[in-house]
Amino acid sequence: MKNIRRVDILGCPFDSIGFSDTVEHIREAVKTGSRLRIVTGNIDFVVKAIRDRSFAELLWSVDLIVADGVPIVWSASLLGTPVRGRVNGTDLVWKCAEVSADTGCKVALIGAKPGVAARAALNMMQRNPGAVVEAVLTPFPLGRSESLEVAARVRTLGAAIVLVALGAPKQERWVGEYLDACGSRVGIGVGSALDIISGDKPRAPGWMQTAGMEWFYRMLLEPGRLGRRYLIENTPFLFHLARAVMRQKLGIRWSRACASPRHLSPAALAPLPSSQPNVYALGDAQGTRTFADSGSDTSSTI
Repeated sequence: MKNIRRVDILGCPFDSIGFSDTVEHIREAVKTGSRLRIVTGNIDFVVKAIRDRSFAELLWSVDLIVADGVPIVWSASLLGTPVRGRVNGTDLVWKCAEVSADTGCKVALIGAKPGVAARAALNMMQRNPGAVVEAVLTPFPLGRSESLEVAARVRTLGAAIVLVALGAPKQERWVGEYLDACGSRVGIGVGSALDIISGDKPRAPGWMQTAGMEWFYRMLLEPGRLGRRYLIENTPFLFHLARAVMRQKLGIRWSRACASPRHLSPAALAPLPSSQPNVYALGDAQGTRTFADSGSDTSSTI
């Protein structure tokens, strides 16, 4: 990925990219045969990354991680490292069907509850005539042998795009480990998007999405499953964000050694001539990327 600014929000990376450009990257990967792993991240991802170092490292290694949540967009702005806007995961799934119709590539759906993926595939093809979307039978529990069987089915199907609905962080780990075995070009963890696209669950009204209240709507629909996550498990995000903003306003610089993801060597990080002192460039064979240090502290525990 070239010339995409990557920012650090409390130790979790997010790429400053808009929705239409994200879709174009998917389309380009399908056409050129290049590999593209995409994560649609939100506050839950940030909290999980703080608690799980291995998950944080996985997020730093993906090709593209987009802000799937208005609160993330707001947080990035508060930290002085704004991203270009929200890239909604459900809308991205719909666009993958559109890419299929336009390019002739196939899309495979993995995971979700029994019957959900099949209904979602049907709706995606009905909305986008010419698209080829197929639900791949996914056994549970999904161990290594079962995952290899699923990957073999995807390879036989010849799907260029794989959409995995296993919940975070399982779906991101699955894409990271089995995308190559699938023989696919694009892999995306899509969470509950298939539940919405299948029609099994309603989507929050537009005004709630714009106001950053989609999480609240989902919690009202599933208080037993999501109440604890949103009201207890994700609450520390507010504390970490407030601390990071305060440190920034007080001019306390966070250690670059802590900010840098482990998988990067020190030589891969170079200061940029920027008005923002905490912006860095990631140089690799595919081009130059940048990310900004928000002043977070991934070594903190909750």
